[in-house]
Amino acid sequence: MHFLKLQVQHGGDIHEIILPTNSNDPCVEELQQHLQNQLNIPLDVQRIMFKGQNLHDKPQGKLRKFGITNASLIRVVGRKQPIRR
Repeated sequence: MHFLKLQVQHGGDIHEIILPTNSNDPCVEELQQHLQNQLNIPLDVQRIMFKGQNLHDKPQGKLRKFGITNASLIRVVGRKQPIRR
């Protein structure tokens, strides 16, 4: 298993996430799933940006193709889902 450590800016906060992957070159969809699970941001409202590129429009795109490597800062826009108790 491989891991990719990313900085995720959401609202006024910056979160450090560790993205576990089955390959050297994870795709946007893997990142989206992880953001949904870790930050409670539903897939359908996620807008993911990196250096002027909209990643959410390309779920099968490889993160490396967009220039994303360890410690990259990614911006995410989208409202968190309320935690149900």
